[in-house]
Amino acid sequence: MSESLARELACIDCGAIYVLGYRLECEKCRGLLELRYDVDRLRAAGPALFSGTGLWRYAAMLPIADPGHRVTLGEGGTPLLDCPRLAARLGVRRLLLKYDGANPTGTVKDRTSATAVGAALQFGYRATSVVSSGNAGSSIAAYSARAGLRSLIFAYERASAPKLLHMTATASDLIIYKGVYDDLISHWDRLVEERLFFDCGASRNAYKHEGKKTLAYEIAEQTGFVAPDVVVAPVAVGETFIATARGFRELCEAGLISRAPRMVAAQATRANAIARAFRDGTPITPLKIGYTVAEGLAAGNPGRKGDWVLRLLRKDNGLAADVEDPEILEAQRMLARVEGIWAGPTGVATVAVLRRLLEHKDLDPAQTICAIISETGLKTEAELPSREGTAFDEESLRRLVRGLLSGRGHPG
Repeated sequence: MSESLARELACIDCGAIYVLGYRLECEKCRGLLELRYDVDRLRAAGPALFSGTGLWRYAAMLPIADPGHRVTLGEGGTPLLDCPRLAARLGVRRLLLKYDGANPTGTVKDRTSATAVGAALQFGYRATSVVSSGNAGSSIAAYSARAGLRSLIFAYERASAPKLLHMTATASDLIIYKGVYDDLISHWDRLVEERLFFDCGASRNAYKHEGKKTLAYEIAEQTGFVAPDVVVAPVAVGETFIATARGFRELCEAGLISRAPRMVAAQATRANAIARAFRDGTPITPLKIGYTVAEGLAAGNPGRKGDWVLRLLRKDNGLAADVEDPEILEAQRMLARVEGIWAGPTGVATVAVLRRLLEHKDLDPAQTICAIISETGLKTEAELPSREGTAFDEESLRRLVRGLLSGRGHPG
C-alpha cells in the first residue's frame, strides 16, 4: 500500500509550520491548520502513485501513515453521472453530478469519517465524538464501530428518523441535544481541548477534514484529468468546499490538471451566513437559525472555517448563493423524476443553487458544471403517500394500464 506523503501542518493565517501531530490550531495566532504534502513526488509519479480502489486509492495524499489505521467500509469511488436530461432542463451544456449518496452510510461524510477515525487510531485514542444534525453522527458512529472505538454522538433532536435509527444502532453512546448545532458546539469544543475524546467535528481538526479532498481526486480521474469548469459544493461550516478546493489545487500544482474549477458555495437561505457575507462584501455575521429541510446545512455560525471559505471565494473568483426550502424540495423532486437520483434535501441544495444561478445568468451555461450530491434520499424523513390499495381483476387491471399508457390517466 502507498506511504503517506504528508510532511507538515501549516497555519493558514500566519504560515507557521509544525511537525505532524494531533494539533487543532496554531500556537502563535490560533489560526486553523492544513496538512501539506510532498507534491513533487506526485508530480514525478503522476496517477501511478494511486493504487487500489475507493478513498484509500489516494492514501499517498492522505495523512494516515500506518495501513493498519486506514479504516474503511468501502467509501469513495462514487459515481460521476453525466445528466443530459437535467442539463437540458436547467439550460446548461453539460452537467455532471458527483453522487456521494452511494457511500456506505449514504453521505459524503464517510470520506471524513475514514480519515478522522483513522487519525484517532493513529494518535492512540479509544473514544471519538461529534456534534451532528444527523449524517455526521451516523457516519462517525459506524466508522468508530468498525475500528473498535467508543463513540459519543450528540445528535440534533429534529434529525430525521432514519438517521436517528442508524445512530441508535451504531453509536456506543447517543445523546440527543435540544436546540441547533450552534447551541452546543462551543461547549463541546472546550471538552475537545481537554482531550477527553478525539475531535471528529468539522470546525478544527485537519485530519478529519482531509478525507473530503478525495472528491477532487476522483472527479479529476473520472473526467480524464480535464476538470469541470465549475464545481458546486454544499456549505454548512465549509469542510466539503475547502477540502475539494484544496484537492484541485494540489492536482494543479502537480501538473495533473491544467486549471482548477471555479468553486461555488451552496447554502440554505435559513443558514446563509457565508453566502450573505459574500454577497454583501462584509465579514461573516453569525445567524440565529431555525429549522431547514437541509439539515446538514443548518449552521448559523460557521466559525473560522466559514472565514476560510469566504477567503477562498474572494481570492479565487468563486461564487456563493443560497436557496429557500421550497426550492430545495423542488430540486429533490426534479432530480428524482428526471434522472432517477433520489437524494436528500442537503444533497440537492447544490442543484437548487445551480438552477438559481443559471436563471440569474451568474454562470455561463456553455461550461461543464459539476454539482456534488452529498447524501442519499433514503435517510430522508418525509410524509408517506397513501397506502390505500385497489383490488384488481384482469379486466380492471387492463383498463388501468391502457388508460395510463394512452395518457388519459386513471380511468376510474
